[in-house]
Amino acid sequence: MGSFIVRRLIWTIVTIWAILTVTYFIAFLVPADPARLIAGQHASAATLAAIRHHLGLDKPLWWRYLAYFNQFVHGNLGYDFIMRRTVSGMVLQAAPYTLYLAVVAVFFEILIGIPVGIISAVKRYSFIDNFLRFMTILGISMPTYWVGSLLLVLVAFKLGVLPLGGVSPAGAILPGLAVGITGSAFYARILRSATLDVMRMDYVRTARAKGIPNWGVLMKHTVRNALIPVVTYFGLDFGTLLGGLIVTETIFNWTGLGFLLNTAIGNADGSLIMGITLFSASSIVIMNLLVDIAYAFLDPRVSYS
Repeated sequence: MGSFIVRRLIWTIVTIWAILTVTYFIAFLVPADPARLIAGQHASAATLAAIRHHLGLDKPLWWRYLAYFNQFVHGNLGYDFIMRRTVSGMVLQAAPYTLYLAVVAVFFEILIGIPVGIISAVKRYSFIDNFLRFMTILGISMPTYWVGSLLLVLVAFKLGVLPLGGVSPAGAILPGLAVGITGSAFYARILRSATLDVMRMDYVRTARAKGIPNWGVLMKHTVRNALIPVVTYFGLDFGTLLGGLIVTETIFNWTGLGFLLNTAIGNADGSLIMGITLFSASSIVIMNLLVDIAYAFLDPRVSYS
């Protein structure tokens, strides 16, 4: 187990380095002049040259890459001259809001998706199963921004039960529910398929032959092992949510990473876009690492040799 964790940590570091390298050189290809964005369209050539020298833009590309890599290793994502703040400071300020919204969204996804997946598997090929599968297809097909806009109109505007937007515990319910409605469909379909596969296993039939009640067989022997692919998807899902929900956060005026990234894109703010991208990618990679480690606790058959 220990050697497996060490190997996965090494691969995690290598993956993050690769993401940083690719992201940096892609950002270099963007035809935007940071000096011009800082000084304005009417700045003189001398002013632009001074800004480029101050930012190190007159240095070779490899030198700038190594300088940025050194900053990243020390937890520094650089300075944003457009916003006049450090990128790390802005990311760390927005990240807790996105984390809070991601937790709420995953709560609704699991609250809806897990029961639907189990019921659909237990009632397989029945009217209930067909209806639930239709609803999951409908949930997957509906864009999150459309569900969010509909909730805003019906719940917040018409009924006035919840706020229209803003960062607050009550304000997180509607965006979390919008993501939860669409995301729960994936959990339901994955769990249904995995549960049906486990139900065909010999040890499940043996447990039933021993006289164990159906509910005990379902919860102890079937659902636990069927959760393996669900946990895999959870790692990807939660990591992606931590990266920011651009459309959802913008619609609900939730000032998290997605909202910040949308602002950065509008300003052509390359340093901030790169900082948020690195944070988002690192979140996904780290969540995958945690998921791999969690396998051992869910399924003892998984080998780490």
